[in-house]
Amino acid sequence: MLNRYYKGETSLEEEAFLREHVFEENEPSPELDAFSFYEGGISGLEGLEEEIFLSVKNKEKRKRSLTRRIFSITSAAAVLLIALGVYLDFRDKKIREIENRFFVMEQAMYQVSERIRPVEQEEMLVLWVDDNVEIIIN
Repeated sequence: MLNRYYKGETSLEEEAFLREHVFEENEPSPELDAFSFYEGGISGLEGLEEEIFLSVKNKEKRKRSLTRRIFSITSAAAVLLIALGVYLDFRDKKIREIENRFFVMEQAMYQVSERIRPVEQEEMLVLWVDDNVEIIIN
């Protein structure tokens, strides 16, 4: 009958008979432990459902909290990157503007220097130089 019980082939009446028989023998056996556990009911498990529910709820809260932290950190990083990009673009525009002004000033200075530079003379050949006299051939 134990083999049929373990296979799940017994009726409720047969299981009741088997339980009574195991309790009457009162010898240590796995069946006695199992039936004793079932006879005692689920005494140690009254708050188990609530504990499991609270545990799942706490894990869900932690998960949501972690997700919110990740979103917050990601948002802050995105704002910093955008601000840095705007700042660098502004700085580059300022640098280009300064470079353009410098180029214009350089061009103006070059034009002024071209106008005030004396006209180059043709090459001359110096034949002889003395304290008072120079002989030059064009």
